[in-house]
Amino acid sequence: MGEAHTMQDEKQDLELFDKLVGHIGEFVERDVSHLTPQSHLSNSIEGMSSLKMIELLLYLEDCFGVDFEESAMDKLETMRDLEDYIRQTQDAARQQA
Repeated sequence: MGEAHTMQDEKQDLELFDKLVGHIGEFVERDVSHLTPQSHLSNSIEGMSSLKMIELLLYLEDCFGVDFEESAMDKLETMRDLEDYIRQTQDAARQQA
């Protein structure tokens, strides 16, 4: 399981990240392909105010079938934070199913 498992995880990570960038691009209606896991959400996405950020998270909730806890929203600073949160929430939902 060792190495194959990690490659599968990395592939899923890339797929999730690509989907995330795609959905953010749809939301802001511009090219955001420059985003990396280290990109800071509020600085890297043009025109991202705190209100826009909340709207984006609500949009992403629908896209990924997750709920962003209000307490978690303040901790989501980078693309990686956002990606990790979505993955953990989806994994938790799968385990409960």
